[in-house]
Amino acid sequence: MGKRYRWSRERIVEEIQNLHEQGIPLHMASVRRVFPSLVATACSKKYFGSWKAAVEAAGFNYEEIIQVKRWSEERVLEEIRKIQNSTGDLRPSSVARFCQTLLMAAKKFFGSWRGAVIAAGIDYDLHVRQRKQSRVDQDKDEIIKEIRRLYREGRIDELSGAWRYHLSLFRKARHRFGSWKKAMEAAGLNYSEIVQRQKWTKERIIAEIRRLYAEGKDLSITAMQRTYPNLVAIAQSPRYFGSWRAAVESAGLDYELIKRQRGRRRREPIQVRV
Repeated sequence: MGKRYRWSRERIVEEIQNLHEQGIPLHMASVRRVFPSLVATACSKKYFGSWKAAVEAAGFNYEEIIQVKRWSEERVLEEIRKIQNSTGDLRPSSVARFCQTLLMAAKKFFGSWRGAVIAAGIDYDLHVRQRKQSRVDQDKDEIIKEIRRLYREGRIDELSGAWRYHLSLFRKARHRFGSWKKAMEAAGLNYSEIVQRQKWTKERIIAEIRRLYAEGKDLSITAMQRTYPNLVAIAQSPRYFGSWRAAVESAGLDYELIKRQRGRRRREPIQVRV
């Protein structure tokens, strides 16, 4: 919780209530481990003078809080099984969001979170694989739905040039399916038929470069390889211009000036030589 706070009595009360909602025990030792500045500030004379007073101001019975059962091996295993039966997500990143102290107790008694989950009778490695696969399947379903939506709406140009119109979708598809082609085929579309409708020509490459320039895009090769890798690869092929510089200059742009202005807002337009 490395944020910088503008403290007030109301803010302290709010943070204590937030910790309670996350399942973090409110006794001082527990809170001090995850949010030390909150304890120090609450206990200062400027605010509540003690942690007990701060907790009670947040609406909790401090006597009940300090009597909360301490962590033990049995309690750790019990909490793990409760999570398994409720959210079903035993990844440490997920557990840390609502009960950081459980992770610490698991490490104390079992050496690691993995060891504690296994001691609770759960195949940890299988669980992690299943959660990852579930996320992958979910991502794939979302990608396929979006591709099919674009196709239904007749946006064929956007499908054939997804790297240009839908870069985020294009990257996700390559990550989950291995290539944009495989993603389109998984959506039940004929990739070759769609792409052939938009064959590349020198004229089309030049038009695309001019369009990107008009939109204020950085046309240096470093930036273009990061954001529009397919266009760069096509322009550089021997069939077309042989290099990205040649393609840019064929579009009537001063490539040396583009390189000097890389990453900065253009003050004056570069002269386009038609």
